[in-house]
Order: sequence, then structure tokens, then C-alpha cells
Amino acid sequence: MNTKAFFQRALMLFVALLICVISFAQKTQKNLVPNPGFEKHKNKSININNAIPWQGEGTVDYYMSPEKSDTSRYRGAHSGTCFVGLRFQANYKEYLYVQLTEPLQKGKVYNFIMYVRLVGCSTVTLKQLGVYFSDRSFKVGMNFDQEGILDSTYSNGISASLGWIPIQGEHIAQGGEKFIILGNFRTKMKDDFVRINKWDIFEMREAYYYIDDVSLYSKTESTDLPIDNKIAENLFFHSLPDTLSSGQVIEIKDLGFENEGEKLLKSSYKILDELVRYLNNHPFMEIQINGYSFDQEKEAENKRYSKTRAKAVYDYLLSQSVINPMTYKGFGSSRTVDSNDSTASVENNWRLEFLIIKEE
Repeated sequence: MNTKAFFQRALMLFVALLICVISFAQKTQKNLVPNPGFEKHKNKSININNAIPWQGEGTVDYYMSPEKSDTSRYRGAHSGTCFVGLRFQANYKEYLYVQLTEPLQKGKVYNFIMYVRLVGCSTVTLKQLGVYFSDRSFKVGMNFDQEGILDSTYSNGISASLGWIPIQGEHIAQGGEKFIILGNFRTKMKDDFVRINKWDIFEMREAYYYIDDVSLYSKTESTDLPIDNKIAENLFFHSLPDTLSSGQVIEIKDLGFENEGEKLLKSSYKILDELVRYLNNHPFMEIQINGYSFDQEKEAENKRYSKTRAKAVYDYLLSQSVINPMTYKGFGSSRTVDSNDSTASVENNWRLEFLIIKEE
């Protein structure tokens, strides 16, 4: 077996082992959110109170099947059959809340995730959606302290281009939080709106999002840092900055492939979805996907492998309806950035990047 084949098989074995470990950890961990997919209900009522023990502020909609008016390819729930809808207007917004199965422990780190999807009838998108961790249930007029908020920030709005979008991040518990409240926590809704049709200045401003699959898991490790020093780390993480410029190169890390690089592993989809989201928010930006390999086979083979991997990324972006001008190239081992004397150095050379050819 040559060195390249050995490293490829070793990498595939490592990825498979990592997936098994993650899967086992998820099965042994407890989701602190009751009825996380809204599948349990008392009757056929469309009121959110039907999805016990969830509650809502405003006329929060509860769905047990897809809406007839929803004709998108993502119609229906993210998983299962049930989901929820939240409406946001200039002087009106809705919240969704529930009591956790146990209070949070001070200083412990918790992973939060929920899936949201913008509905086609919306005339605006929101820049922020997220969760508030509270020691008491929701009340009208309650204050949302900044240290309890974990949300996303999409400068161009959380759009419908990706279908279901994960809102996720880490929360460092203050201790005693018993409830989570889902929604938008900005004071002035108008400042958080992004118009979908920039030319229609008279239409009613409304954003409507579906919500599904809410989870909160405790991380296995905790931290000994004082709680006040950790508040700054309570952020929503994105792998891409809000703005990119022509000539800038971004490495796409942690992608997994099978069949000698010809097919992406499903575990890579979530990584590339961040790039899809960015490109859909910048539809006139032109990019080039570059593939590289380490110096092992003949250069013709190096170029073929690197081009095949770049094309796999290109094909995935197209499958997600990205409309940006795109090309892909394989550069083989002509631009190595490290030696080939260790697994780590080989992985540094065996890389994928995207280059900004032209800004919007």
C-alpha cells in the first residue's frame, strides 16, 4: 500500500471512529428541552399549548402537518411532522418558551441548537433570532439581560435560501436557569428588519419563521474560570466573517470524503452550509474553489485528485441552489504549504480553499 492510500484509509477510519464517539455521546447525553420536536400533543388544536409543555406569547402557531400554501422544497417539519411558527412585525413579536427538565449548573457549558426557516409570505427577514436563558418563566415586559441571550447575527437577514438553518452556540450558565425563551430580543424591531423587496416601500413589514428541533445538552467538560470572565465567550460562532474582499482566500477545513475524494461525507454538509448561506446573501460575488494535494503520486494524479475534491464542493454548492458565478480548479502539489513527513503536514497540504474573484 502506498503512503497516500495509507493516509486516506487512516483518515477515513479516524472520521468513522469520531462519528461513532459523537453518536454515542449524544445517545448518552440528556436533552434538557422537553418535547424538543413538538411531536407530543394532546389533541388536534393549532394552539401552541397543545404541544405540552410548551407555551407562547402572542398567537404562536402550532403545525401538525405542512401548510398547503408552503410549496418550497423544504415544506413541512425539519424532522418528524410537527413544528411551530413565530411572527414578527414592527410593533408586534411572538415568543416561545418552556421549562427545562432540570436547572442549569453555575459555570457549566451548555450546547444549544434550534432550526429555523423563513416562510415565503415574509416581506422582511430578521438579523437576529436566538434563545434567552431565564430563572423564571416568560412575562410580558420582562427585561432580557445581555448575559442570558444567545443569538445569531446575520447582517443581511436570516433568509429562506437554505431552508432550515441551525441557530446554535454555547451558553455558560449563571446557575439556576430553569426556562428557555425563543425569539428576537432587540428593543426596536424596525432596526432588525431587512427588506426582501428593496423597491417596495409600502408593503407591510412582517417576518414569519418556522421553529423545530430545539435541544440543549451539557458539555462533558466544565471550566474553572470565574463566571464574570466567561461572559465574553458566550457568543454565537460563525466560520465566515460578515465581509470578504477580492483576492481573499478562505480555507475550508474539516471536510471528509469517501471513494478517494470523489464524494463528500454527509458530515461535511453542515460545514459547507455556512458557505452556502454566505453566498446566498452575496449572490453577485464570484468565487473559485481550489483543491490541493500533497506530493506523493505523479503530478497528473495529484491534479486529478485535487480537482475531483474541488468539483465535489462545487457540485454540492450547485445542489443547494447557489447562483453565484463559480469555477473550480485542481492545483495538485504545486502549492504545498508544509512538508510531507507527518500526518498533520500531509493534511495541511491536502486542502481546499475558495478564492474571492470578484466582490458584489
